[in-house]
Amino acid sequence: MVKSKITGKEYAESDAIYIANMLQAQRYLSYLGPEYLLDILYSGTYRKDSLVFVFKRCPETRKAKELWDNHELN
Repeated sequence: MVKSKITGKEYAESDAIYIANMLQAQRYLSYLGPEYLLDILYSGTYRKDSLVFVFKRCPETRKAKELWDNHELN
């Protein structure tokens, strides 16, 4: 289990999705709300010189991905 230094939430890496695209992360937050945000990584662990937003892996984030892929997530 990982404990976020940003949100204080604990999560398993296998139960998370990682978004490095800032616009996509903003749209996910807008669509889902902050309760689905597990963490924000800033140390370069997953991608150098960027923020990586960690969201809960669930049907709601799957739907957000589908909308994003179809250019329908505004």
